[in-house]
Amino acid sequence: MSDVRPAQSVTLRNRKPLAPPFHRHIAKSKLMNRTCQIGDAVLIYDIVATEPTGIVQVNQATLFLFE
Repeated sequence: MSDVRPAQSVTLRNRKPLAPPFHRHIAKSKLMNRTCQIGDAVLIYDIVATEPTGIVQVNQATLFLFE
């Protein structure tokens, strides 16, 4: 089993470009203090990159990037 490391950044890609911007805030809230990895989905977003790669723990210091 792989080690879970703190997420430095998580990149999310929007599946619905016309969705309202406040969905970003909701997605951040749903990911906070949880683990995620590339391929996971939250709301209308797909997680397309994490730094470091693998399973990461999202925390207050995590930078969220949106494509």
